[in-house]
Amino acid sequence: MLIMDGYSLYHQVMFLSSKSTEATLKVFRNYHIEAKRYTGRKLQNMHLDMGKEWLNSAWEMYAKAHGIKLDFTTPYAYQQNGAAERSICLVLNGAQSVLVESGLPIKYWTDAVNTVTYVRNFIPSMRHPGSIPAELWYCRRQDISHLRPFGTMAYTHIPLDLGLSKLSPRST
Repeated sequence: MLIMDGYSLYHQVMFLSSKSTEATLKVFRNYHIEAKRYTGRKLQNMHLDMGKEWLNSAWEMYAKAHGIKLDFTTPYAYQQNGAAERSICLVLNGAQSVLVESGLPIKYWTDAVNTVTYVRNFIPSMRHPGSIPAELWYCRRQDISHLRPFGTMAYTHIPLDLGLSKLSPRST
């Protein structure tokens, strides 16, 4: 599930166990709490497609309890949800690219999607050319010194207490 803030264009991706009402609502509740904490603002509108996971009484009750207006697109008209659809395409194409470039197997697709989404939050948008989505979301300047190429070689330390010989490797 990809959630995009309408003002800052900050993206977050969440992986669901299923595409059920319970799974989507549970993940969204956590996002809603986090969004309120970071932005200090109340969520007013949600733009959703007509999926059964959104269009049900559980979501209606949650939205009503929190004063959120649910806007739904016309059925089978994904074009009405243009920004979200383009974002999904960009994230999936980016994940495919970093997997191919790094030479990693497809089983790391979730890591690739997380990485692409995370890095996109550090790229200025056309709406806010002077700032980046992560700065608008967290309300502070962001440091990018921790970023590394996807698929970079990493080593795991082997503790000495495993009884290895003096000449055994200390990492794998």
